[in-house]
Amino acid sequence: MNLKQQYLNLLDTYENEQDLQDFLEENTSFIPREFVQNHGIHELLVFRKLKLAENYTTDFFYLSKSSDDWNCVLIELEKPKSKFFKDGSNELHPNFLAGLDQIDRWRAWFSNSENKDYFTKQALSFIRRPMYENPCFMKYVLVTGRREEYQDSSQRRSMIRAKERDDFKIISFDSLMENFQNHPSLYLCVKKNEYMEIHSDELLSDSLFQWISPEHLRITDQLKSNLITTTEEALEEDQIVLPNSLKESLEEWKKIKTL
Repeated sequence: MNLKQQYLNLLDTYENEQDLQDFLEENTSFIPREFVQNHGIHELLVFRKLKLAENYTTDFFYLSKSSDDWNCVLIELEKPKSKFFKDGSNELHPNFLAGLDQIDRWRAWFSNSENKDYFTKQALSFIRRPMYENPCFMKYVLVTGRREEYQDSSQRRSMIRAKERDDFKIISFDSLMENFQNHPSLYLCVKKNEYMEIHSDELLSDSLFQWISPEHLRITDQLKSNLITTTEEALEEDQIVLPNSLKESLEEWKKIKTL
């Protein structure tokens, strides 16, 4: 059974929120790509269960930058079984309203400049590099329900779109499997107070390690082995620019602690 069919089966037989969270964490190409700018998802990092404040936790979070600014993208997952509309009417269902309320609560929290400054300038300070001084814009994504509930009704589609804003997108769980094959895999991260944990084993890119100090990282043994081995092989091939610089980086990467 291919990944797309596995995902569809999970939606159709949904019983447990954690099963869906686990699938997305293991198959990060299914994670939404809304508000991604021309530089892509920053360092291929996606954070799971990133805490903003007491009782405010995202399901996923990532950064995306352009040459001018950063998008800070917060993703809320509701349930595949959540309803947009009450049965037999175009009246919004409490499930959908609850999801909208969660986004409003996040937006209200960030409307306090002290909260936003703390989040972008302190909590994310060692991640937003380079271009740390560029402004940040908060963006929100609500993933809820199934497309079949509105796809054949222009009125229902319009009512859902009417709830969106320039900084807010609403998508169904069906949307996550569109073009997932063309989405790069991501490093799955957990943010701690003074560092971040990377729970992925595959080496996707070494750019992350170029910009973030080893003291701010904890990675799996397998990822560290892959990083060091790949770098050593590149140095042995003697076909790289600035080999001394890479040698220095390699020595720094050897200092990264593992999980």
